[in-house]
Amino acid sequence: MIESANRLPRHIGLPELTPRQRQVLSLVVREYTQTASPVSSRTLAEQHGLEVSSATIRNELARLEELGLLTHPHTSAGRTPTEIGYRFFVENLMPERELPLAERRQIRHQFHQLGLELQQWLQLSASVLAETVRNATLVTAPRSPHVRFKHLELISTYGNAILLVLVLQDGTVRQQALLANEPLTQEVLSSMSDRLSALCTGMEAEDLKTLPRDLPGFELEVIGLVASSMQEIERAGSPKAYHEGLKHLVAQPEFHDAASIGQAMRLLDSDWLSDQVLPEVLTAGGVTVMIGRGTEGVNLGDFSLVLSQYGVERHLIGALGVLGPVRMQYERVIPAVRYMAGLLSSLVWGLFGPGGSQFP
Repeated sequence: MIESANRLPRHIGLPELTPRQRQVLSLVVREYTQTASPVSSRTLAEQHGLEVSSATIRNELARLEELGLLTHPHTSAGRTPTEIGYRFFVENLMPERELPLAERRQIRHQFHQLGLELQQWLQLSASVLAETVRNATLVTAPRSPHVRFKHLELISTYGNAILLVLVLQDGTVRQQALLANEPLTQEVLSSMSDRLSALCTGMEAEDLKTLPRDLPGFELEVIGLVASSMQEIERAGSPKAYHEGLKHLVAQPEFHDAASIGQAMRLLDSDWLSDQVLPEVLTAGGVTVMIGRGTEGVNLGDFSLVLSQYGVERHLIGALGVLGPVRMQYERVIPAVRYMAGLLSSLVWGLFGPGGSQFP
């Protein structure tokens, strides 16, 4: 199964912070993600037991602002984290945590009530993750990085008409009608199906083109149709994605207007997310955090994404993640995404791995 270790890209080239500066920045991030209100030196001194004066804390806040980690809203005496501040927190200050045991047990219980229906798992994953982190979520169906042949069936229908049923190793099924030059019995077609399936098992579309050209003409025609179908699947759009939790996202104080709600819906539904962002996650492994406008050229505006791959490595891989405000409680979201990815990986392995449909 895919390892779900926390692997976050490092973007920041900043001077080393002193222990006190690290503590102050960490407290500001935690306070602001919970309250959505700028954090003052007085709040830090009174509520967090810092054994220094408010003046000392103000100096540290000012230094962190100079470094670009905090900003100072004009209408408030407090500070808020910048995108760089959030990244510094996630990459350097946030402790490695697990989802609480009680929540893990509750989530597992919900999955155990389902049958072996992958679609149900994906829908439930999106819903449970949204309720757990109180933000929007997306889960994509797992796909093979390479379209590989598993087997085919040729079924006689009427006269010369034949139904070709193609099954790929990720469970994809394609059907296509074709005509033979003459009527063929089901016995002949079944024998042909077995022979071609044994010959082509595990092959990709390009491999099929290298098969011996001295095969009987009708079998060559079948292989040509199979190769074309597999190439169409490779060129097909992004895998189906399941979305949940938009209501949680729009309840955040940052997203109270129609424009921000529309932006959230576009991010969840856009081909850009599926075509450009998710492929990077699928090749990176572990958990990826993308914050606001400055993550390797990806502009998320006022949003952040916490994403992870899941599945059976090299065979079936999908992605799941959380879309929320930049002011996201990363300490809670990242463990939840990591845990859900591990759970889905186990479920997919149980369905398609040893004991399920065998991989090559």
